[in-house]
Amino acid sequence: MQPSLLEELTPVPNPYPIRSEVEYPDVWRLCVQARELAWDPVSIDFSDLRDADLPAEVRAAGAEWWSLRAWMEHGAVPYGTERLREAIFRHEPFEIKQHITNFIAEELRHHEASFLIANGLDGYHNEPRAEYFKAIIPRFHDERDEKAMSFYAGLAVNTLFEQLSGELLQARYENARFASVRGACQLILRDEARHIQFGRIIMRRFFAELSADDRRLLGEKFAKKLRGSLLNGVYAVVNLPPAERERAGRNRALAAEYGLGATHPDEEIAIIKRGLDQIRADVAPYDVVIPEIAEVDRAGATAH
Repeated sequence: MQPSLLEELTPVPNPYPIRSEVEYPDVWRLCVQARELAWDPVSIDFSDLRDADLPAEVRAAGAEWWSLRAWMEHGAVPYGTERLREAIFRHEPFEIKQHITNFIAEELRHHEASFLIANGLDGYHNEPRAEYFKAIIPRFHDERDEKAMSFYAGLAVNTLFEQLSGELLQARYENARFASVRGACQLILRDEARHIQFGRIIMRRFFAELSADDRRLLGEKFAKKLRGSLLNGVYAVVNLPPAERERAGRNRALAAEYGLGATHPDEEIAIIKRGLDQIRADVAPYDVVIPEIAEVDRAGATAH
């Protein structure tokens, strides 16, 4: 049979050679830990939320907050699948592909835990009810910035955000008064710690090999992503339009006041500033500079 025109025109990536030898034992240890520490969100008892005597507006605020958390966790899945596809056709070592696979599964697990919390409060929102989230969240699926960098530089940007997310999640864990929410936050934090550790391994092993352009891009893309998306209501409400900032801030403050595992809007920038300072210190030895992020750096200067 003659090959079809489609077969002639469409290049098929070659997955071979498929390497099985462990080249990075420190990454493989994270993969083994992921197996040993796997958990199931369905095993968490959320009856304490369902049975709690909470005002209707508090339940609504908490459900919106945890739906947002669920959307954000789910947003990491397409990112991970793109990186997995790259790793396969770049012939990366088995443990790199395995870690990214674990990352995808863990983010789906975090998504499930988040929508179960929302369900226990006032029902999970399948999609944003606020127009600004409908406009902002699709930006997380824009791969142009990641694809402008080398494979490991793109991975590094994501793991730096995992570090920043971990700082915020720690504050939410400390805020949580309900055992189910506190337990879910603790388990998610444990997974995030592995993601952060992977980032540190990436820095140690590959940052010295990054080109000057990659180092510059890494800092610029990190700052762009934080300013352009994550300060627009996801990490903080600072960049929202005034009316939406007031509405979202009020709901977030309600969820924090009642211990639903939220951060108060007045505290978010200070937490991000501390995390950003640490990230800058971590990447400085590799000549990676994260440009000024005015909403965080200037606010942080006045707060301290």
